[in-house]
Amino acid sequence: MGDKPISFKDKDGNFVSAADVWTAEKLEELFNTLNPNRKLRLERERLKQDNT
Repeated sequence: MGDKPISFKDKDGNFVSAADVWTAEKLEELFNTLNPNRKLRLERERLKQDNT
């Protein structure tokens, strides 16, 4: 697993790296849940960039 810290156990009891558990999609969902304005801001920035 390289230099990834081991911090979780999967359903079989094997140790799993946090980097393997927290994928980009899951992190995006978590950040949007914790800060709903973030999603709106990112959409605004994306639209602004598309218009230029």
